[in-house]
Amino acid sequence: MRSWKSISGIVFYMLLFSFLADTFNFFFIRFIYPNSFIIGNTWYILNYFITILLFLKILDQYKKAIFTLLAIFLFGCVLSFLFLFDFTESNVFVRLFSNVSFIFLSLLIYFNLLKKPNLQLRLNPVFWIATSLFIYNSLILLQGIFNNYLIFDLKISGEAYTWISIIKLFANSCKNFILFYVLILISKGYQDSLNPRQIS
Repeated sequence: MRSWKSISGIVFYMLLFSFLADTFNFFFIRFIYPNSFIIGNTWYILNYFITILLFLKILDQYKKAIFTLLAIFLFGCVLSFLFLFDFTESNVFVRLFSNVSFIFLSLLIYFNLLKKPNLQLRLNPVFWIATSLFIYNSLILLQGIFNNYLIFDLKISGEAYTWISIIKLFANSCKNFILFYVLILISKGYQDSLNPRQIS
């Protein structure tokens, strides 16, 4: 890991904070508060900043679009927490906007990779970063929709909630496993940039 601002550094901190959030969430819900929305909302905000920084490193030619997404996110966070949601509730705006933003930016990486001839995708860290974030955010987006509709609207719990939790666990495991593979690829010297001349 060359520095915390490098792509490998940011990926490392994504994995570290994800592990810490999951661990703290477990103890928080058991010993401090009856639900984990405080941890979830905090994690979504922190994760948005870390992941946006990662996309800025990879998609530096789209900085204006990425900063626009960041500005909308910040403005939406302030408004939604002031007028719509308590911090102890699931903030639907924060969750949905995060997921949709990262799905869009992952697709933008794919689009740029398609313009590069003769790429070995299996050994390309940027491809795997996009894949991990696309899979994770797509599944979490579905999980959030199911969670809000089945549990809060239809009042269905029990088995439905178990399956929703399994989706989240699977999504998080896939993301972390793939990002760990990314660190291995970068440590072996594979290019971690869309631009072959740029080393992050």
